[in-house]
Amino acid sequence: MRASVRHFKIGQSMPDYNSVLIVDDDPIQIAILTAYFSGLNLKTILGAKNSVAALEILANHPDNIDLIVSDIQMPGMDGIEFMRYLKAIKYTGGLAIISGVKANLLDHAARLATLHELRLIGSISKPLNKSNLDKLFLKSPTPSVDAPPAIQPKFTGSDFVSAMRNGNIAPFYQPKIDVVSGRAIGAEALARWLLPEYGTISPDKFVPFAEENGFIEELTFIIFEKVLSDIGALVRVDPNLKIAFNLSPRLINNVRLPEQIFSRLNSWNVESKSVSFEITENSILDIDPATLEVLSRLRIYDFDVAIDDFGTGSANIHTLKDFPYSELKIDKSFISTMTTDRFSNETVLAAIALARERDMQIVAEGVEDRNTLDIIREMGIEYAQGFYFGKPMTTEEFRNYLISQQDSLDISAA
Repeated sequence: MRASVRHFKIGQSMPDYNSVLIVDDDPIQIAILTAYFSGLNLKTILGAKNSVAALEILANHPDNIDLIVSDIQMPGMDGIEFMRYLKAIKYTGGLAIISGVKANLLDHAARLATLHELRLIGSISKPLNKSNLDKLFLKSPTPSVDAPPAIQPKFTGSDFVSAMRNGNIAPFYQPKIDVVSGRAIGAEALARWLLPEYGTISPDKFVPFAEENGFIEELTFIIFEKVLSDIGALVRVDPNLKIAFNLSPRLINNVRLPEQIFSRLNSWNVESKSVSFEITENSILDIDPATLEVLSRLRIYDFDVAIDDFGTGSANIHTLKDFPYSELKIDKSFISTMTTDRFSNETVLAAIALARERDMQIVAEGVEDRNTLDIIREMGIEYAQGFYFGKPMTTEEFRNYLISQQDSLDISAA
């Protein structure tokens, strides 16, 4: 069911512009930008899926387009060639370049726009977020209060290796809930480093170190072995439980990965139905034979494979078409603000539509209150994670949660 959230803050007015033409081959990006400009009260918002369609729109509205927002990488006529045509038709409105290309290439594209004497207002790299869009399109964006800087733990390579091999980095479990029945159908295993001087350290503080220093494979399988050992105790409480395990994109092009996974499942006598895998969207997976082979083999052996944190990274509709994902997880930054922010709401709706088209299950991350739960249920999202159901827990805490959660938590539809 496609449902809209109707409670938004009043949008700011966008200076100098009344109409915008969005040119992008990704319909998700067009939907997101349309929602953004709707929040800025623009009178006319048009979308074109390629440069040729954009030129046709400009021919039909020669004096009515104040601003063009164009991607660079598009099939057929790319954004670079499109700028040459804009010069030829003497387009005088504003131009903004938005693309996922490397920063230096985006700079060259911006330089070319200037050489074509186009009125370039700026450029921005994907992924898009409201703060960066405001900086580009609003002359006086509302100042935000900076959050206090996060404490970055200090550790050496030997500190990390010792913690990894001595069991100080361990999995915690955050429940994954069926929003209709209210039952915990599984959990996501989240690595945590227990550092006495800092407390519990989240993976964003140490996983990049592991990736950059060649430890990510060893870390992955140390945590995976611990998860498999925990599953034995957890499935005795619920035989249908499924634990989601995060895989670094850096491991996905290793054709040995399926065998490494299968052998460990066999060693612990764990069935594939008890495990699924999540791949974070913040790294682009290359569409190469090895990557496609690994993901396809995981799916063939009945593992669910999810794209995690959808909406925050570099993946787009093409990524979902290229790889056999079975689940889409919508990032908490959109779920937690979708009732007050049109941009977030439209991003969620676009993600749902895309998942439905690809026959994928949907998980909403960051559900923290009953109101949000009711909304995602109305939208037709099947599963949810968030503090409303429980924070990441130790193995024993999660086991106790499974035993007691049906008595202590009733989220069934009224």
